[in-house]
Amino acid sequence: PLTLSFRSVPPVLHAVDRVFADPQRTPGLSAGSHALRHEALRMGQGGLVEIWPTEKWTAPDAAEPWSPLAETGSGPPANRLAQRIAATIAHWLRGGERLSSEDRPIRAGDILILVRKRRPFAGPMVAALKGQRIPVAGADRLDLTEQIAVMDLMALADFLTLPEDDLALAEALKSPLFGFDDDDLLALAQTRTGTLWTSLLEAADSRGGRYAGAAATLKRWRALAELAPPYELFAGVLDRDGGRRRLLERLGSEAADPLTEFLSLALEYEGSRPASLVGFLDWLRSGGREIKRDMEHGRDEVRVLTVHGAKGLEAPIVFLPDTCSGSGSRRPSPLIALHHAQWPKGPPPLVWQVKGATRLPAVRAARTAAANEEAEEDNRLLYVAMTRARDRLYVAGFEGARGRSAGCWYDKIEQGLADVLSHAVAADGKAVRRLEGSQIAEPEPRAAAEEPPPSPVAPPDWARRPAPTEPLLAVPIAPSRLAPLDFDQQGEPVDPRPGRGWREPASPSPLELAEDHRFLRGTLTHALLEHLPTLPRAGWERAARAFLERRGRVLAQRTRESIVAETLGLLNEPAFAPVFGPASRAEVPIVADIPSPRAGVPPLRLSGQIDRLVALDHAIMILDYKTNRPPPESPEEVAPAYLYQLAAYALAVQQVFRARDVRAAILWTDGPRLMEIPATIMRTYGERLWQLPAARLDG
Repeated sequence: PLTLSFRSVPPVLHAVDRVFADPQRTPGLSAGSHALRHEALRMGQGGLVEIWPTEKWTAPDAAEPWSPLAETGSGPPANRLAQRIAATIAHWLRGGERLSSEDRPIRAGDILILVRKRRPFAGPMVAALKGQRIPVAGADRLDLTEQIAVMDLMALADFLTLPEDDLALAEALKSPLFGFDDDDLLALAQTRTGTLWTSLLEAADSRGGRYAGAAATLKRWRALAELAPPYELFAGVLDRDGGRRRLLERLGSEAADPLTEFLSLALEYEGSRPASLVGFLDWLRSGGREIKRDMEHGRDEVRVLTVHGAKGLEAPIVFLPDTCSGSGSRRPSPLIALHHAQWPKGPPPLVWQVKGATRLPAVRAARTAAANEEAEEDNRLLYVAMTRARDRLYVAGFEGARGRSAGCWYDKIEQGLADVLSHAVAADGKAVRRLEGSQIAEPEPRAAAEEPPPSPVAPPDWARRPAPTEPLLAVPIAPSRLAPLDFDQQGEPVDPRPGRGWREPASPSPLELAEDHRFLRGTLTHALLEHLPTLPRAGWERAARAFLERRGRVLAQRTRESIVAETLGLLNEPAFAPVFGPASRAEVPIVADIPSPRAGVPPLRLSGQIDRLVALDHAIMILDYKTNRPPPESPEEVAPAYLYQLAAYALAVQQVFRARDVRAAILWTDGPRLMEIPATIMRTYGERLWQLPAARLDG
């Protein structure tokens, strides 16, 4: 028989055997009717089983209805028991209590606190341990949206999606992300006439300081939230902007798991749904997002988890504080399966129990069978809970207003050990009952091999700094982003770094931007040149006019007529027939790594979209549409930014089509006129690409 136990000391195993000695009283442990029996491998090792008196329910003293906070009393029994356990553990850790079987001081990681259900005890227990400054791993299962770190991020997201949400902004400002206190919020909120966001902006202008810093950060995050998907937004808030560090400094290391899981859920959401911040918040709140933490770790922390979650784990010291509720304390389901004896053919059906259904023998038998199965499972859980302890087992309990449930774990343990317990006094001076075994063997050899927990070491400086940015030349360069670069008269790029002579390009006047809706005109012309060649020639004019009626409604009629005339003039020009023929493609995306012509210089990674790509007999032609009015007369007069853009595209195409010559041209829509750029100019500007200021290449 498999009766040898490698885990627990003899006092713990003796207590388990006594509790489960009568299979009639505690069924469900063994298939037969024989009593449970264990043999201890750890003979001679000291240990104990200690039973504490239960915490009784006491009604709070009555208070005035309008002053509920004035109620006095000893507090809920669960809270009192949690405080007592936390005080006992603190006494052990600070007083040097030793674990006799290993002859060493007790550590926080030696202690396991098991509960039947997470509520109502797990929360007060974790809070009591934190109140005593005892390292605690927290609960084994967490509702993600109830974690304070995640709630802070969700409040921030609520504000970013709706700046008029004063409560969300107040929560975000008071969170560790900004660290405002009540006085800061009162200074903003008490005298405001508009929203809290407006008040913060006014305070940033008038007072500066932390108000200005918070306003600037929130402005930047609002701009990012409009464009970035949820994962990118929150990853930037937590890692790039130091939000994770501030949250962990305030909330402790137990906030790390919820933050990591929050980012994982943001990434999961983006993989299956539109990357919307509002949608992500709704998805997060609508479903129960529960995470399970790995409690089998080597960290020196007290663990608080359910008995179900403790299967397979062990600890030198185990507390069982939740022993006064019974297996039948849960509300029974109205659905019940009939017993096989009442339904011999096929699987037994589920029946809905209506009032008076217990008078039916089949339903009564089914309820009895379900109650027996539940009691057996409850006994198996008690066995699991007691056998998690290696050296010490502490049994306690807290009662409700109706006392403790009949047949609860506390009663079973107390009745099973009634004649072997002796009276003793606990460390806090209260009377307890104890089953104890003294240490008569040599301490376990593994105690000498274990090293003490390492002392906290300050991380190196590099761990406190953000990771350095990769070389900018490895970032994909969109050639169209070269247009904002500043160049001198020789077409050389001007270094944008301070003190190197770079000047901010002059902004065009509003009249210049508004003239003929310059940008919209170019966008519509590009669209017509892309799509009209795919339609029958006879329908070009009708399709162009219909398109401009829908998309170019803000343009003047003469402007729309000029766009149609220019576009059809280009498409009907015989000289341009190959450009828009079947061997051409519009809006061609292209990505390529261009090796540097000089040794030791990293390659350029180009990413862009070519307006039109034409396959000729012995070459490939790149076309870029430009709507400048009027266009330049010669290639030498073309703006350097356009030439750099064409050179970048030409290098990318040459990299993809290695054996083909690449020609480049600009199609000026005003005219229209096709201007081919000489190969010498393309070669010159292609070589200069590696000299462009890196600070401007990433856009």
